[in-house]
Amino acid sequence: MPDFSTDIEIEPWEYISECNRHEIDELIESLIENGHLSEFNGKVTPKKEGVMDLEWDESLMKIRNSRHLLSNEDEYLIIEISKKLV
Repeated sequence: MPDFSTDIEIEPWEYISECNRHEIDELIESLIENGHLSEFNGKVTPKKEGVMDLEWDESLMKIRNSRHLLSNEDEYLIIEISKKLV
């Protein structure tokens, strides 16, 4: 009996563009679990469109990635602010 190979090569963007939101969430969770992507608050959220939202996200990411550069007072202030939020 003949043996046929069915290798298909696709680009990552081609695969992702065909995924629905649930499938993309599963992919992101898998990337986090395998250490290829860092986790942010343990959940996946859709990208925001507003300029203020983008600026806010950028500011939070800077704080998150530069914690070692913060003074004790800055870190304390951030922790106190977070305690106000439930």
